[in-house]
Amino acid sequence: PGGAAVEAAGGGRRVLVIRPDASPGTCSVEMLSTLARARHASAAACFLTPEGESAALVAGVTATDVPIVQPDAWRGAWLRGRWRAAVAVRRARARWREAAASVQHELYRELRRHAGDERLPADFRRVLRETAHRCYDRSVARRAGAGPFPRRLLEAPSTFVWPPAATERARADAAARGVAPGAPVVAFEVCTRPDIAAAAVRVLEAEGYIVVRVGDRALSAPAVPGVVDLARGEAPARLDLYVLSIARFAVCGSAWLQQMTYLTNTPSLTITATDPFSAYPVRANGTFLFRTVVDLDSGRTLACAELLGEPYFRNRRNCGFRDATAADLIAALREMHHGVTRGWDDSDAQRAFRARVVEAAAALAPSVALAADWGPDDGFIGHGRLARVQAERVA
Repeated sequence: PGGAAVEAAGGGRRVLVIRPDASPGTCSVEMLSTLARARHASAAACFLTPEGESAALVAGVTATDVPIVQPDAWRGAWLRGRWRAAVAVRRARARWREAAASVQHELYRELRRHAGDERLPADFRRVLRETAHRCYDRSVARRAGAGPFPRRLLEAPSTFVWPPAATERARADAAARGVAPGAPVVAFEVCTRPDIAAAAVRVLEAEGYIVVRVGDRALSAPAVPGVVDLARGEAPARLDLYVLSIARFAVCGSAWLQQMTYLTNTPSLTITATDPFSAYPVRANGTFLFRTVVDLDSGRTLACAELLGEPYFRNRRNCGFRDATAADLIAALREMHHGVTRGWDDSDAQRAFRARVVEAAAALAPSVALAADWGPDDGFIGHGRLARVQAERVA
């Protein structure tokens, strides 16, 4: 998330002001992070209405443990001015960091080129290589964001309360399309092959669930038999938010939908992970599944354990990704059903994999931007887990 709250004063108290991002996922993280900071500082929070679908997540929302200020016309204009000024300063600093990182990266490439020139003395070439590596490290450090993904701020359950009128409208829309109040729902972002999705739907229906489609329909797979699509070709955040709020769990194919589940306190299974950091679930009711990674140069399928090493991240541009197999997805769905019905627990293999992720992130963060941005937050990667079927293979 790129936004950080601006501190202001209002009604005799401190107020943390933010205009959340237009993406519903990033908006969810920014709202939860701001709420956590306000709670810690005994302050209030103010959410300026963003553009796009995120507006549905912000309008009229309240929280049970932090006052949320709804700005009037005059105060809203003043707060927006403060926010725009703060954003302009942050963008200027980010552009400066990016320019400095580009210079260091170009130096790295040029020095590496000369270091390979066998006409130069060996000692001089060694100095060039060492200098090139330092330039590369400085380039990565400058490109790193203001801080890692705020995992500790997302650890506590969400306390947001949605406007009753908006919830009732969404409930009526869902009921009109066959999803009765109280029905056991699984929210499914259909982002895998139709045959794999159909196999997953059959398993969920056998357990008594109604499968409801959520997420970006334009980027996801075609219609799958048995999946109810409330939006009918659209992707309104209001309906997705409602479906997530009533779902027993969600099957996520995108980072933004996984992040929305933190806002609605919905258990989640992310099925499209290509690295061990960005999709790692923060909360104990979260699970993730790796896609199948193929080295395009050799045609070899990479084992899950290899996704923790630096060679993979240096060679990612030469990798291809296939959907997780139907067998792995079905095993992960059964694990989610067990979690929502009997409670969440980790196997020895899952605990060991979590420890390896933390260890790998510490080793990779100085040279891999993805590990620095999405890795552990002060040593905390999350209470979630890799799906047991894959964790056992790593073990």
